[in-house]
Amino acid sequence: MHQNSFVSAALLVTSSMFLGVSIAAAEAPILTDEFDAFLVTKDTAIGEVIGQIEPVFPNDLKPTWNLEKPIPGGDRRNYLKEGQADATEIVAINSETGEISLTKAPDQYPLEYYAEVRATNEDGFMEQVLIIVARAETPKAENFLDMFTQRKQASGLNFYATAGVDPAKVEYAAKIASALLVKDRANGGQVTAHVKKAGASMIIFKNFEERNTAVEFYMHSRGFEGQDLQDEEIIPDYFRLGGPTDMRRDASIEEITHLIHGGGIIPAYPGVQKRLENATRAAIDNKLFRPWDGLPEDSFSHEYLTIGLEIYYGGRQNATTMGRTTNEDGTSRQPAFRLTTGNDVPMTAENLKKCDPALYEIVSFLFPTKQDFWDAMGW
Repeated sequence: MHQNSFVSAALLVTSSMFLGVSIAAAEAPILTDEFDAFLVTKDTAIGEVIGQIEPVFPNDLKPTWNLEKPIPGGDRRNYLKEGQADATEIVAINSETGEISLTKAPDQYPLEYYAEVRATNEDGFMEQVLIIVARAETPKAENFLDMFTQRKQASGLNFYATAGVDPAKVEYAAKIASALLVKDRANGGQVTAHVKKAGASMIIFKNFEERNTAVEFYMHSRGFEGQDLQDEEIIPDYFRLGGPTDMRRDASIEEITHLIHGGGIIPAYPGVQKRLENATRAAIDNKLFRPWDGLPEDSFSHEYLTIGLEIYYGGRQNATTMGRTTNEDGTSRQPAFRLTTGNDVPMTAENLKKCDPALYEIVSFLFPTKQDFWDAMGW
């Protein structure tokens, strides 16, 4: 997933899932599958518009907007938890425009307030989390990296981690980056050189709550080539043990690959990127890859590449699909990824080569073999 960015002195607008794709008008409005966050300070006036919620994709049917009190566990990513302050007590939403305005000053600073935003049209509704980030003053640009007290470099990439992150996990993430670039370095280091030139950086937070409210960083990170990762997403034994079904998936390879892809692979190998985009579109047309709601189109190939790489390294070999195969009403649903429409082929490297040779060839061209990767990791 791509990171969130926040802009302007009084406003934070997330762009956590960046892709746009045209959809049929007769659909409920699609919102980001994460959140929108807006900054309020002591200088924010009552009645001031602090931001606006908008559908991710164009829709001919005008939505009606409203705010819902936060219900712990009521959102798909479980950002809403017990004990959080209620954003509906200090802000309101314009039902016609989606504009968020301040109705009451926060009781204290710093503090985060939560709610859900609902967009409804005649075809249904979609919801997302709203976070109001209350700070006494607007964060200063010169301090945007101050919260990251752990810093490291590896193979041209920078690693920034907050104080609460396990130092061993920072080391592990840096080692993953170095191992992923073993083949590139052996072939002249084109990708490595590009990520270094771009200042590509992994931003590691303790958890999603810390990431989601890091206004001090995101507000002034425009132009910063970064990708986020959380301590709780780093599971060092996952790939080494072959992707056990009873263990949380390690997101390190996915997120670090996103960073290498955007900062290094695209400028180093534009022809390979074009092949990847064609392979991605073919997989979508063949109903093997189903981009998730809220994922913008220019990120489709990024997600598709990481899925292929995780299969290549055995992280999904114990499953035949990625994502749900049934809807909430029990009807069948195309999963996010599968190797055949029968949902019955294990996602192993061998089967990837047979079922999606285009993706397999791209992954094997860009990255080291599983054995070389394991050797670089010391496994």
